[in-house]
Amino acid sequence: MRTWHILVSLSLILSSALGLLVMSGEARDLLSPPLRAQLTLQEFPLPPDMGVDPTRVAGFMAQELQQRLDDDIAIRLSLKPDIVKKVKEIVLPRLMNVVVVQAMMRQIPELSALLDLGSFHRTVSGSITSADAADDVALTVPGALLAAVDGKKVKVTTTSTGMAALELGAMTAGQSHQVTLWLDASTTGVDLGQSILLGAADGQRGRVLLWGDQGWFGSDVEALRWARWLIGANLGVLLAFGLASLVLPFLTRRQDRPRRELARPAEPA
Repeated sequence: MRTWHILVSLSLILSSALGLLVMSGEARDLLSPPLRAQLTLQEFPLPPDMGVDPTRVAGFMAQELQQRLDDDIAIRLSLKPDIVKKVKEIVLPRLMNVVVVQAMMRQIPELSALLDLGSFHRTVSGSITSADAADDVALTVPGALLAAVDGKKVKVTTTSTGMAALELGAMTAGQSHQVTLWLDASTTGVDLGQSILLGAADGQRGRVLLWGDQGWFGSDVEALRWARWLIGANLGVLLAFGLASLVLPFLTRRQDRPRRELARPAEPA
C-alpha cells in the first residue's frame, strides 16, 4: 500500500469521526478548558409602546398634584391663593419634571428595569461551569442591560474598555451558575460568538459555546432537521469508505500472498 493512500484514508476516517461527534453533540468536551459557558441566544420581541415613559409619568404626577391642590379644601383654607398659585406654577414643575422623575425611578430597581424594558431586543441564557477553582470570573457581553444569576438580579458592570460585563466572583471546583442577560439593539448584526468572552484571574481564558446565533456558515442545520441526518449519513459513508480503503488493500495483499507462493517455481534439488 502506498503511503499517500494510507494518509488519505486516515484523514477521511478522522475527519468523519470528528464530524459525527460534532453532529451527536459529543465534541464540545474535546480539549475544553476548565472554565466554560454554554449559552443560548434568543430574540426578545416586545409589543409596541411596551415600557414606561418617564415623560408621561412626570406629566401625570404634576397634573394629578395640581388637581389635588384645586380640589383639596384643607389646602385652600390653609394657604393663601397667591401661595397656591406659586406652588402650582413654580414648585410643582421643578419637583415633577422629567429629569427628576426619571432619576427617582432609576433609584428603584424594579422601576429601573421597566425603563429598560423597551430597549431589550435579545436574551442570552445558559450555564457557566468551572472544573477547577477560579477567582474573579467574569463574562463580557456587549450591549448587556440587565442580568440575573441563579434567579437573582445582579448589576451589569462596565470594564475599562467600555464593555458590559457580568462579574461572578470566585467559583469553586465543579461549581455552576445559571445566568440570563438581556441585550439592547446594538447586538443586532454582531457576531456574539466572537464577542462574548469568559475569563478569570491570572489570565485564565474560558470557552464560550453559543447556540441560536444567526448568520454563521451552516446555521440552517439548526432549522432543517433533515439536513442533520443528511450530513450525518454523508459522514457515515465517508467513514465507511475510509475504513474500507484502508483495510481492503491489506486483505487483498493477504489473499495474493498464497497465490504468489503457489505460482513460484520450485527450487532445483
